[in-house]
Amino acid sequence: MGIFHKNTEYFSQNSDTVQKVKEELDNGLALLNTIEKPLVTFFGSHLTGEDTEIYQQAKHVARAFGERGYAIMSGGGPGIMHATNAGATQAGAPSLGLQAKLLTDEKVLDPIFTHTLAFHFLFVRRFIMSIKSEALIFYPGGYGTLNELFEYLVLMQTGIVDTVPIICIDKTFWCGLFTWLEEHPFKKQYLIHQDHDLKLIRFANSFEEIMSIIKEATPTVDEAN
Repeated sequence: MGIFHKNTEYFSQNSDTVQKVKEELDNGLALLNTIEKPLVTFFGSHLTGEDTEIYQQAKHVARAFGERGYAIMSGGGPGIMHATNAGATQAGAPSLGLQAKLLTDEKVLDPIFTHTLAFHFLFVRRFIMSIKSEALIFYPGGYGTLNELFEYLVLMQTGIVDTVPIICIDKTFWCGLFTWLEEHPFKKQYLIHQDHDLKLIRFANSFEEIMSIIKEATPTVDEAN
């Protein structure tokens, strides 16, 4: 029946697929319900080296959040994910790594997590990574990072989930993409709510700017301590 063996396995063994999705959702939601601190989630390239400025900046930002009473979540891989979990560990904060079982080049063995889960289904992983977070913070990345960014934008744009700050770090990296959004989909009215959609995205270059955006979105928020 064609060459799509992986796809066929999912829909032909529907009971197994549904059961695996249910187990991963149950495990993810149970984990979130153990986290009593406010939570922020970080995204970005798994290829970012530890000797780069952006890695060190991400580590500093995550540590600053941790020192102020936040829990830190990432996809549990190397690169930006490793930086933010390492920063959380330095701060003594909850450090959650939600890893992707099938992404074999994103394994991390360092003891930088207080909580880990591994997911077969990336859509379940993305759901758990966002559903309790007070902010979604995006560092430069490729297809995976863009996939996550636009999925969350669509969910907030359509009102399927609550709107929380989506903050892109390093405007010089992101400006080409968002200039294109302004010049093409926005001006041609391909976005549903013209006065709202582009405002879902904010830019920052420092921890102080990130916190200012979070406090603006939630006026009652204070440092979590």
